[in-house]
Amino acid sequence: MSGKDGVMEEEELKPQPNWHAMNREEVFAELELPEDHRLKGLTAEEAAARLEKYGRNMLSGKAKKTLLAKIWEQVANVLVGILLFVAAISLVRVFTNDPVTNGIQVGIIVGVIVINTAIGIIQEGSAEKAAEALKAMLSADAIVVRNGTETRVPADEVVPGDVVVLSLGDRVPADLRMIEVSQLASAEAALTGESVPIDKTVDKIESDEPKSVPLGDRHNMCFSATLVAQGSGIGLIVATGDYTEIGTINQLVNKVEDKKTAVLEQIDNVSKWLAFFIVITAIVTFLVSFFTTDEAERDWLESLSVALVCAVAMIPEGLEAIVTVTYAWAVSNMAEQNAIIRALPAVETLGSVTTICSDKTGTLTKNEMSLVAWVTSNARYKVDTDSTERSNKNFARDDTYMAERADHTKMMKTRDLLKAGPGVSTHDRFGKKEQDFPYTMRGSVIDRNLASDHGKKATEAATKDESGEPDNFPVGAGESPELSFFRQGLAGGVLCSKCTLGKDGGREGEIGNPTELSILRASYWGGVEVNEMKDASPIIAEVPFSSEYKFMATVHNPTAENDGEGKDDKLIIHVKGAPDRMIPLCNKQFKAGMLNETEDINRDYWIEQIAILSSHGLRCLALLRGELEKGAVNEGDQLGPEFVQGNGEWLTIVGVCAIMDPPRPECVDAVTEAHGAGVRVAMITGDHKDTALAIGCMLGLVDEKHRSAITGPELDAMGD
Repeated sequence: MSGKDGVMEEEELKPQPNWHAMNREEVFAELELPEDHRLKGLTAEEAAARLEKYGRNMLSGKAKKTLLAKIWEQVANVLVGILLFVAAISLVRVFTNDPVTNGIQVGIIVGVIVINTAIGIIQEGSAEKAAEALKAMLSADAIVVRNGTETRVPADEVVPGDVVVLSLGDRVPADLRMIEVSQLASAEAALTGESVPIDKTVDKIESDEPKSVPLGDRHNMCFSATLVAQGSGIGLIVATGDYTEIGTINQLVNKVEDKKTAVLEQIDNVSKWLAFFIVITAIVTFLVSFFTTDEAERDWLESLSVALVCAVAMIPEGLEAIVTVTYAWAVSNMAEQNAIIRALPAVETLGSVTTICSDKTGTLTKNEMSLVAWVTSNARYKVDTDSTERSNKNFARDDTYMAERADHTKMMKTRDLLKAGPGVSTHDRFGKKEQDFPYTMRGSVIDRNLASDHGKKATEAATKDESGEPDNFPVGAGESPELSFFRQGLAGGVLCSKCTLGKDGGREGEIGNPTELSILRASYWGGVEVNEMKDASPIIAEVPFSSEYKFMATVHNPTAENDGEGKDDKLIIHVKGAPDRMIPLCNKQFKAGMLNETEDINRDYWIEQIAILSSHGLRCLALLRGELEKGAVNEGDQLGPEFVQGNGEWLTIVGVCAIMDPPRPECVDAVTEAHGAGVRVAMITGDHKDTALAIGCMLGLVDEKHRSAITGPELDAMGD
């Protein structure tokens, strides 16, 4: 589906069917596949025939310019042409008259041209790297079913109709229509801007306008170059190469046309008029010099030299160099401010900018799900997500941090707010509404309609001591508890997880759901030895996560560091899940998040806290603990959800993790500066509307004039 050797062909790509709006049988029929294709896959002969028909699964690109073509682009103007002509005449005179003077003149002229050309080629040489970066995102190989057997093949050899097997950590080789999934979710931030992995299903998506369904809501599709964040599945390739969604982006990048800025156009016009004037003057000078000399002494080469010397004197040969160096200096200054300019002349337009449209994920935000707050029964701790030092000081008590509901949700009932969650919903496999966040909440689980003021009273009571003063246990405002506090408090997030932390707490080598990884990463930077902690308390048995019941539970042997003393005859159960599902299972809460004392659970307080956090677009995970007698569970036991749900109110809540893809701190300052200069900043994202609005508030993009967000369909419905 790309040109030969990956070079882009000129013909337009054919429109693709709406695969997400088709059921399994319709997809098979469209691709001319038999009903038992899932088990047998393509034969080697069929795969070869389809490879010949559709082409290799690779992204096409523009034919690369040769070095000579690049040089020609730099020197193809009138003034440089005149300089070259003068240099040629001077070179002739080197061998006929005054070689030193003419040799120096040739050297200077050629040197100016070479320097100008080299600067232009070097500074704009990175323009071709955008498409290459897209190609680097593609998978190297894929597991497909061929001749009834799972076979690993190079990713560029897969074809529409291939059955692909996906598992955790795989990069999707092409656009797939999923036909089987097992808790499958893929990270699609590069396409949709959504930091949270998207849960995948198999049923077709009902829509009156299938083409208008956003990519993030096409939950029965997996897209090329995205990453499997959890679970496994089997999909049918429906598009390869330039016909994939990443291929569409590649096509747009390749079709970008160079356009001269106003200054370059003015320079071109001045150069033409200047060249015309110089040529006329040189001709006049030649004629005067030639015909005013005695006939016996006339030398046309000498007269031509005089005319050309006058011409060179009039040519502003430094003009191009000055403009280029000025642009380069401006680009370097922008680079020091972390702003990359692809083409030098682009800096000229910055002075007339009135509106900046920016991507959200990875540009205004970090594209890294992060634990930003840890809420206990009496306090909340703000997490420094920008710290580069491992210290418990990264957790500081700040009871004012997102302590009130976002303005646009203050009048909502708590139940409605919990049901809405941190983002706009999508259709689930049953045709109902569901969040893409795997641990999303269902307001219906908690049969309450608490008003905001009711929740405020519960919060005020929980955060004050018996005398009515602020409860400063275990630490006061701005202070950080000891490392053991967070090691024990966040143990459920670390141990109740199958994720692998990246190298040195970074992104390199990390495996698993970004939401769960955020807790591991925060623990690591808080000083916890995450890998040692997991090794010391391996999982004995578990209840695997499922989007049906939205929690995960693991059973461990106790350790003094994680669970306190005197637990040797017990088994420790860690449960992690959607808070509104977890709260009804609790009868106790750990006082102030400390494991040495429990008290009756204050449900109103916890409900209000998760409502507040959700109103700001944060994802919430509740961490719970339970205990059983030793021997109640044996190693390797297969546990179901009834293990957690079948014992009534028997768990104790430790706290709630608030997670988000936080704004970059430098972007907050940049937006403020832009507004101060009269420049409007607009955020463009494939994220859900409420999440985008919450991030916009943090960045300072939401104000009295621009207080809401506009969705894609709403924008399409607008007139010019």
